[in-house]
Amino acid sequence: MVTGAPARMPVNVKFAVAGVWIQAFFNGFAGYFILSEVNDRLDHGQDVDGLMRPLAYISIAVALVLATCAALAPKRYGWVRNTVLVIEVFAVLSGLIGLAATATPSYAVGMALALGIAAGFSGEGGKWFER
Repeated sequence: MVTGAPARMPVNVKFAVAGVWIQAFFNGFAGYFILSEVNDRLDHGQDVDGLMRPLAYISIAVALVLATCAALAPKRYGWVRNTVLVIEVFAVLSGLIGLAATATPSYAVGMALALGIAAGFSGEGGKWFER
């Protein structure tokens, strides 16, 4: 173990990991919902935007990556922290674009969750992932 790395998972990292589980659930649910909607519309002969199906699969893939990272966070793998931080940067950028385009408050909630998770995985959280 690296000198200065905490022996037990810090509380802020535990909260951040819980946030990652929440994100994984909602990403998976959103991907499933979008796929269901696309298939339903296609079954009824309606046109569907060509990007909807790939976006649904991306959402499901991100959900699987996040769930894997949340499950492996107690093992202290450095790649888990890096992967989560990269996904959170994309979540914040996506939220900014959505907020600017639609002014829907739900984008602000998603951005706040992403920023909270990033904060939990930084600082003392970063030391947790140093083996």
